[in-house]
Parts: sequence; C-alpha cells; structure tokens
Amino acid sequence: MVAACSKDKGNYDYQAINELDIKGIKAEYMLRTGIDTLKIKPQIAGTLDPSVAPNRYRHLWIVRLSTFVYDTVGRERDLSYPIKLNPVPYDLFYRVLDKETGVTWSANVKLNVSTPFSKGILIMGEDEQGYAEAEMLSMLSDTVHVKHILSSSNLPKLRDPISLVHTSGSDMYSRLWAFTKSGSYFLDRATMAGNPANTFSRTLYISETIDPSTLHPVAYAPQIRTAAGAIGSSLYRAMITKGGDVFASVPLLMGGDYFNNPMNRLASAQNVRIPAAPYILYPINSMSSFIWYDTQNNRFLNCAGIGTSVASTTLADIAGSIFPWNQPAGRTLVYAENTRNTDGGSTNGNSFAIMKDADQTHHIYKFYANGTNPAKRALYTVKSIATDFAQAKFYAFSSNRTVVFYAVGNKLYAYDYNPGFEKIYTFPEINDEISMIKFDTQIDYVVNSLYIATYNPTTKGTLRRYVVGSNPNVVEINLAPKSTWSGLVKVKDINWRAIN
Repeated sequence: MVAACSKDKGNYDYQAINELDIKGIKAEYMLRTGIDTLKIKPQIAGTLDPSVAPNRYRHLWIVRLSTFVYDTVGRERDLSYPIKLNPVPYDLFYRVLDKETGVTWSANVKLNVSTPFSKGILIMGEDEQGYAEAEMLSMLSDTVHVKHILSSSNLPKLRDPISLVHTSGSDMYSRLWAFTKSGSYFLDRATMAGNPANTFSRTLYISETIDPSTLHPVAYAPQIRTAAGAIGSSLYRAMITKGGDVFASVPLLMGGDYFNNPMNRLASAQNVRIPAAPYILYPINSMSSFIWYDTQNNRFLNCAGIGTSVASTTLADIAGSIFPWNQPAGRTLVYAENTRNTDGGSTNGNSFAIMKDADQTHHIYKFYANGTNPAKRALYTVKSIATDFAQAKFYAFSSNRTVVFYAVGNKLYAYDYNPGFEKIYTFPEINDEISMIKFDTQIDYVVNSLYIATYNPTTKGTLRRYVVGSNPNVVEINLAPKSTWSGLVKVKDINWRAIN
C-alpha cells in the first residue's frame, strides 16, 4: 500500500460546552408504598453556568418498571413524589436538558419499593367507640405498630369485627379481606386502601337470587400455614357468608378469585340452601376437601368435590362409631377449630369440635376432615372439674397436647382432656379482660405458642405470646421474650401475613 498525505480541511475551531455535575442523588432508595414520599434535591453545577440559571434547564424525573413501561413523575429540579407504586423494584432516571446547547445530562438510580404491610401480624378488633378497627404489627427490619387501617380506608364504619385475613398464594388470586358481621371488604394489598364496591358479590357468578346483605364472608380457607406464606392448597378455596352460604372454588379454572353457586345444599334437594355455621373444617397442611356444619339439622356435611360438584354430601354413621356426624336430639355445635395435631395418622392436621347437650354436658370431637370418608379419631366428654367450661367465650386447642384453653372474663383455664388423667389449671397472672386466645398454627406451630389478648381502658389492648410447656404432668405457660405489644385495639383475632 502506498500512503499519501493531503491537506486536512477540517474545522479546528472548538468551543467548550456547559458541562453539568449532578450530586446529591443516592444510587439506591428504599421506600414503603403508601407511606413514604421520595424527596430528592439534586445539587447541580455548570462549568459555564456556575449559578445554574433556572430558565436554562428542563428537568424530567422518569420511573421505569420494564422496557416498555415509563412514567414521568416530576418536571421540576427538586422531586417530591408520594410513593404509591406496587412493591417491586424500579429504575428512576433524572434528566437535565441544557436548552442552550441541546445537551442532556443524567443520573440513574434504583428504587426498591416495599409495603409496610407485607409481613407481620394482622389484627382485627374494636376501637374505643366499639367500631371495627384493623391494625398491624409490621415485622420487616423491625416491628412497627400500624394503626387506623380500617378508619382510614374509605370504608363505612363497621361493627362486630371478625378477622383480617390475607389469603396468600398466587399473586393473581391473592386478596386481603376485612371480615365483620356488618360488612366484609377486600382491601388493596399494597396500601390497605378500601373501596365500598370491593365486596364478595363482585366475585360471584351465580344463577340464583341471594339477599346481598347476607353475602358478607365470615370464614375463609385455606389459611396461611408457614412463616413464608405457604397455604394448605394452591388449587382450592372456600368461603362461608353471614347468611350461612358455603362457596367453594378452583381459581385456576375460574380465571381468578371467583365463585359459582353455593354448595350448602344436597343433590337430592337442589332448591334448598342449608345454613352453615361459620367454620370450615379441613386439614391445615393440605386442603382438598372440607366439612361444614348444618345448623338447621345439626349435622356435619362434607364437600369433597370442589370444582366438580354443585352440592355437599351427608356423612353416614356406622353403628358403634365413637361419635355421630348426625347429632342426637338436643346436641348442638358450640365451637370448632383446625389444628396441626396428627394423632391417629392425620398427617395434615386434625380438627376439633365442641358439642353441647341440652343438659349442658359438653363433648370434644376429634376428626380428620379429609376426603370422601373423613376419619373419626376420638371422643372426649368434658368432666365436671372443667370449671366454667360452659360459660367460656373463647376456646383454643393445642396441636401438641391433649389440652384446650378457654377464657371467661379475665379468667384463663386449661383443661387436659387426656382420658383417665383429666386435670384443670387456672392462670391468675392474667389480670385484665381476655378478648382473644389463639394458638399459632401459621408461623411455627412446633413451639406451641399461645397468643392471649387482653384489654383495659387505661392501657388499651395488649397482645402477648406465651409458650405452653411440654411437661405431660402439668400445663404451664411462659411469656416469650420481646413478645408483648400494648396500645392496641380490643383484639378479636390475629393472622399472619408473609408476602404482598
């Protein structure tokens, strides 16, 4: 190759541009949606404009969720942006256009958005005026008491609180429900905001007329069963309403969290809906079917065909069985509960029911509410030593011992129903009125934690976690360290929430 030189006629008359130096912006921001406001005051210096004349520049703050989703959230130099984003990571771009030179300078940062409501103990209770109020012990990096969830949710004032429940499971089907006897609504999972239109009726596709005032859910299944938020079934869910209607669904087949006609009927009488008690009985660890209680005919009925059946089935009693599914005259249901108890080979958890005869004799049924032929495990007749058992407002069954706790006023009792070794225990260390007792079956049931909520007008509601001892010869409770929370509402129920 032969190289040659020629005269360069290029332009060497260069002119300095106004270079911007942007400071005061972090590389990453941690924010809580519905709580925090992102405030950034960038420090800008220009090489040709030291004072940074305000009319010379155009500012843009842009949030990006994905390659194709952008949103301009600010057009001023200083950003003040209330965070109302879904709790996922975002990119934030700050663009400064020098209108005299046409050159754009930028700074890019990460936004990690979370919700203060994504993990912790959900609380449902009453405020000082007797209205339903929801709170949360948010447990992210530390424990924060979040107050006034219902009263600031845009919902009407509600009475007779029941529960605040996060359904967990698939993000497509997950809901956060506030249950009360005067109305039940699902809330925005990220912000806890409410909408009076967000009722159970919105999820129904039914071919019969049911009084809307009765279509408020009061019980839900399956519950969260692990600290990470796993549930007893990703396929099935069930609801019981204030009016005693029983709904069951397969969200995957329904294309969402939707329900068809209620199943509280028999195939032989499709036009007759049977009122149900507010209990859904099923194995906590794996729900493929469930049992409900017919309050009209005093019997347990089975729903084993979720998604394929339009009715429930009766349960036959075999002569000599330990207790009846179909109750004798005068015997009624008092209370029912699902546990992690595995006696008799009930791998996924037994259920318990307290039954009462006309003469005030009480019985405890233990059974495995699983499949088309649920198994009866044991019958215990409550002895007369169980002081005030008939007057109790609250009951709670241990998963790990033959013990049921119950409360009357400010008195806490524990009754060991082990046949031949029955004993009664009282706990004078509880001084205030008891508003709730509940065993943990969601976070770590092996520990045998018993949550006790009390109330007095001065200190308000207090929630304490006790650990029930394992000595088979005595029932003892020990207050767990750093597990007392005061200044709460009058607690009626608690539930665990693990994810958004």
